[in-house]
Amino acid sequence: MLTYLPPDRRPLAPTYEKPWLLLLLVFAWLWPGVFSHGLWHSEPAISAAVDEMLNGGKTWIPTVLGEPLLTVSPVYFWVAGAFRQLLSPHIADSFSAARFASILFTAIGLTACGAAGFNLLGRHQGRSVVLILIGSAGLTIAGHLLDGMSVQFASLSLVLYGFSLARRRVIMASLVLGLGWAMLAWSAGYLLPLALLLTAISLLASPLWQTKRYYISLLGALVVALPLMLIYPMALFRSDPEVFEIWRLHHAFGSFGGTADFQLGFSAGYYLKNLLWFAFPAWPLALWTLSRCEPAKEAWVPLAAAWLVETGLLLAANPQTHQDNLVWILPPLALLGAAKLDNLRRGAGAFLNWFGIMTFGLAAAFLWLGFFAMNFGWPAKLAERAAYFSPYYVSDIDPIPMAVALLFTPVWLFAITRKRIRGRQAVTNWAAGATLVWALMMTLFLPWLDAAKSYKPVVEQMLAAAPAEVTHGSACIAVADQERDARLAWAQYSDVRLLADSQSSSCRYRLVKIHDKDAPTAGWQTLWQGNRPRSKGVVFALQRRI
Repeated sequence: MLTYLPPDRRPLAPTYEKPWLLLLLVFAWLWPGVFSHGLWHSEPAISAAVDEMLNGGKTWIPTVLGEPLLTVSPVYFWVAGAFRQLLSPHIADSFSAARFASILFTAIGLTACGAAGFNLLGRHQGRSVVLILIGSAGLTIAGHLLDGMSVQFASLSLVLYGFSLARRRVIMASLVLGLGWAMLAWSAGYLLPLALLLTAISLLASPLWQTKRYYISLLGALVVALPLMLIYPMALFRSDPEVFEIWRLHHAFGSFGGTADFQLGFSAGYYLKNLLWFAFPAWPLALWTLSRCEPAKEAWVPLAAAWLVETGLLLAANPQTHQDNLVWILPPLALLGAAKLDNLRRGAGAFLNWFGIMTFGLAAAFLWLGFFAMNFGWPAKLAERAAYFSPYYVSDIDPIPMAVALLFTPVWLFAITRKRIRGRQAVTNWAAGATLVWALMMTLFLPWLDAAKSYKPVVEQMLAAAPAEVTHGSACIAVADQERDARLAWAQYSDVRLLADSQSSSCRYRLVKIHDKDAPTAGWQTLWQGNRPRSKGVVFALQRRI
């Protein structure tokens, strides 16, 4: 007897894809860059804020050298502090332990985006969304270093996941969407979640979103989000009314300022230029999808389009030119890029695959060659350039990073040998290539990068040149109040007493920032001077009162 089953109740066709390979690739992408290096970029301030919070600071007000740090979500510091207490010093050093917070939030973001792709696009497409994300160069930096941008990525991803549930599972959609909006308000100010709220409202213009469940989900999300959004300013006010006023006047709208100095700019050119590398291959695949989609039949089209238009306008009007802000549009771009990936023309898929193999293959070959140059002096010209950009580097060949690098290279070579490459396989190979290059940089080149980006070699040189009374802690060193980088670096990498000018009138020594053309200061003798490589003529100097 024949029995008819509706399409949505028929058993799924068998698949030969292996989800565990995706998990393995994501795991391999997540961990390089977490361990065994000092503090880069904005990491010293965030690391110091974690220290101060753990040592008696206020839970809702992260501080750096006693000053409130309101540009990063307190949620990030709570998680980083928890990992530092849990893992340091026995499992990981304090810097690496704190970076686990970025890994956690990035993993949450990837999981939420993958689930949204599955819900909106169908079976297997969630994997493609994740592969496009880890293949995008912009997410790599923001997702690995001590940086609050990973909280924004996780929040945006939760919002996308909430939208994907809104027409089917009302309660879950309300909770996830509301939580995503609230976390976004805590980490990026109130303007970005407002733009995504406008996205939710504009979807009502599409017949595909004019459903009772979506109306209820949207109302439920607002009921969840609004009280959570108010928790942060209320907690600030209860903890310290003066800090609350600073937040309200200068940080309530994130990079746009606050109620006292709200600013708009014109940054469209900057963000369009940086989008070319930040979100590749997401944006060309998204363009392909938009040329082939049917907005009247596919609910994800108005969602992605509204998101891109409204957050894109926000980026264009942003007075801050910071490439990490492009994370705001990365989830919908990845969603669009994955939507028609299986329909990508064979020639286009083959070109993307060839371009990825050439790009990452040449980059990997260059990294291996550079490794030999900076450690063994061959090729001589490349060794000379390596020494120029990182003069403090000392040859360092660690067997564990070497083993990781030797493992990644043949695995990538094996992965790219598959035949009959179509869109999804090309994106997989691209993500594998991006993972390979990132892993090689964070293994073969990590000591070289650390010597150039970290203040640790500079602090060690100063300690070697300083008198014994300084290194033993019996004499203090004065430093200008505004030299926060120096105060943080010396506090992280040494035990010397570095005091701000307002506290150091009796110090015999001082640490000052000078320019190469500055004349010697009367009454002071310079004992040492130096700074990180390529500091463009600005150096620190240790001086002693004559």
